[in-house]
Amino acid sequence: MLRSPLALLLASLLTATLAQAAPDPALLGCWRSTSIVLHLQDGSKTEDRSGRCTLNFKDDQFESQCGAAKSLASTYKYEIVRPNVYKATMTGSTFSTQLLGSTREYEYQVDGERLLLVTRPPTATPPPPGATVKVESESTRIPCP
Repeated sequence: MLRSPLALLLASLLTATLAQAAPDPALLGCWRSTSIVLHLQDGSKTEDRSGRCTLNFKDDQFESQCGAAKSLASTYKYEIVRPNVYKATMTGSTFSTQLLGSTREYEYQVDGERLLLVTRPPTATPPPPGATVKVESESTRIPCP
């Protein structure tokens, strides 16, 4: 049976869209940070190795919690946009409501029980003094609560 070129193109685009939206099974589950490094505009770095932050990835959303009682929590909708890159939009937060609806991309790499993330927060051009221009984190897989 012959198909029109338009129908083939639409089928191809739909297949590509569905493939991009599928979660990466390696990313799913819970992770505890072992290191979070903020790279500042002036070239300096600050590092947090407290392990107080966790991520819980589900099919199309994840939750980030930090703090002694996990009182600092944010939720995000996310989708895989290309291999090892997801785009996340903040949908809820207990502390950062001015960022609700904001979206950014994260590069990720899962290596066994280790998750590496890199993101570049949006800043003005040129970035103001003291602005965070890149965040790198390393986490280990943990059982989900």
